[in-house]
Amino acid sequence: MILDAVLLRMNAFGRIAVCGMIAGYDGQPLPLANPALILVNRLKVEGFIVSEHMEVWPEALKELGTLVGTGKLRPRETVAQGIAAAPEAFLGLLKGKNFGKQLVKLV
Repeated sequence: MILDAVLLRMNAFGRIAVCGMIAGYDGQPLPLANPALILVNRLKVEGFIVSEHMEVWPEALKELGTLVGTGKLRPRETVAQGIAAAPEAFLGLLKGKNFGKQLVKLV
C-alpha cells in the first residue's frame, strides 16, 4: 500500500493529507504495516475531502489548467489498450495497481 511506503520515508513531525481511498471501495479493511511510525515520528494525518473546499474550486481549476497547459504539471496515467482490457484495468484500479488516472484507450 502507498501509505506504508510513505510512512517509511516521513520526517519527524511531518504531515500527511489523505485524499481518496479507492483501494478500500470494496469494503475490505486497508492493512497498515507499520502504524507505530505515526507515533514514533509524531506525524499528523488528516483527511482531505475536496467537496469541503468548493469555494476555491474555480481558482484552483484555472491554476491547474494553466500548469498543465504550459507543461509545468504533467499528470501521470496508466493506459490499458482496447476495450477487452477494461475489466482487468478496472479491477487493477480497485487494487491500486495503476499509477495516476486509469484510462482505457479504445483502439
